[in-house]
Amino acid sequence: MRNALTGVERALFWTLAFAAFAAAAAGLGARAVDRLAVQYETQRNAYAIVRVLAPEGPAGLSAAESALRGAPHVASAAVMDAQRAAQLLTQWGGGEVLPEDLPPIRLLEIELRPAGPNVDVSGDVVAALAQGGVTAEVIEAPNTTAGGGAVSRVRTAALWGAIAFALVMAIIVSLSARGLAARRRELVTVMCDLGATRGQAAGRIADEAAVLGLYAGAVGGALAGVVALVVMLLVIPAATIEALPQMILPIDLAPIIAAPLGAAVAAGAGARAAASYFHAKAARLG
Repeated sequence: MRNALTGVERALFWTLAFAAFAAAAAGLGARAVDRLAVQYETQRNAYAIVRVLAPEGPAGLSAAESALRGAPHVASAAVMDAQRAAQLLTQWGGGEVLPEDLPPIRLLEIELRPAGPNVDVSGDVVAALAQGGVTAEVIEAPNTTAGGGAVSRVRTAALWGAIAFALVMAIIVSLSARGLAARRRELVTVMCDLGATRGQAAGRIADEAAVLGLYAGAVGGALAGVVALVVMLLVIPAATIEALPQMILPIDLAPIIAAPLGAAVAAGAGARAAASYFHAKAARLG
């Protein structure tokens, strides 16, 4: 096989490389969106408000705060003041609420630890408060506001958006690889004259295109990975070179690994289709 980075093949190589880079970058972006959405949903599920029903007044709040310190699933608890309550009501209700318009507040904010499946977290917290002589109810973040219910839609949109973009890039790679087959048309014609079957001639050109796509995809995927690392170091305050191995999950590398494989398959398919056409045309003329 002639050098894939000489002459016109060099332009084709970089076309495939940048298509693979774009597809891998889209996949990495989708992974970032997915992880942010999961993190946001985790934070939402870890937040709740305790409304003290009895006893009334500061004594009830103090007793509730003491009971919550030893309650199961509770990581922290703090009494909510009027300004904080107004802020939450404005966020959840969509309209501005002033602290001075609120009645006396008998609420506490709690942060919950992750619990296993089929665990009634609210029930356990209410039971712990009852043991401390406090009657209360637990109010979780509403599912209809503050992003509730949107996490699954965001994750699905990011996934299918990345897949659609990758398919577009695969089509570009396939069409570009047809140009390689066009430049090997004379070889296909000679092979046809020598008695090579359509599969043999097309396979010869497809193999060359697949190897070119594999190399180009590897370069494009590597470039996307480098750009992603630079973005992480610049955007995430806690990101350092030492912390990156703990921050990156194995599944995050999937777009980088898929880039060369996808480019090779798309390039091979496009070149094979074009070479098969040239072989059939040469056979009719012969």
